[in-house]
Amino acid sequence: MKGVDLEGIRVISCDVFDTLLRRNATAEPGRVRHVAERAAAMLLRERGLLVSKEALWRARRNVQHLAYRALDMADPTGEVTFDALVQGMALSLGLGPAEAQVLARAEIEVERTQLAPNTSLLTWLNRRACEGIRIIAVSDTWHTAATIRGLLDDLAEGHPIAKVYTSADLGATKRTAAIFPKVVDAEDVPAGAFLHIGDDAQADERMARSAGLRPHRIFPPRLVILERRLDAARARLARKMPER
Repeated sequence: MKGVDLEGIRVISCDVFDTLLRRNATAEPGRVRHVAERAAAMLLRERGLLVSKEALWRARRNVQHLAYRALDMADPTGEVTFDALVQGMALSLGLGPAEAQVLARAEIEVERTQLAPNTSLLTWLNRRACEGIRIIAVSDTWHTAATIRGLLDDLAEGHPIAKVYTSADLGATKRTAAIFPKVVDAEDVPAGAFLHIGDDAQADERMARSAGLRPHRIFPPRLVILERRLDAARARLARKMPER
């Protein structure tokens, strides 16, 4: 974070995933499969239900696809909520509300195993907080602020995040820049007094700048990016290969 211009900055807003909390080398297809495996085990153990991990994986993929397709048609600036996702999965599998809660817990448990604190950034942010700059988190995610705060509290003890804003709670995303004015209004600080830090060129850099914030982009380690690409390629190959 050397050379970051903090002149006039009163609030630093940070993306969460791959910024405050870094994902491991598992690509999204692999992560979803891990969630399905965990959910299948938990449903059997806690509810006595035998649901295959493949059925859970397909339900997750199909419901997520349909949910975002419907959102794009109805409200392109909005966000799918995690509750709606797991409830849709449960409904498609003939499961009830109690089983939907198991699906939700499985997802969070997997998240905890695949996320780690970005210690260098968090150390820098703690110093800025000691200097009187307010530190907040702004995330495009279907999770609520309470869930994100729980992950931060569990995985990044002593973090300086004073407030968490999520697209699921606000019904607006960074990728369309719609969330930034809502955060600016909530913080009651001019947009020009915000520094926004994140890893995404569109959501965290271009859209933040378009909303009047000062953006600063960070990058995951190159080795992690390469390993994720390899992991995604392995997942695509596995789907094409016939089962023995």
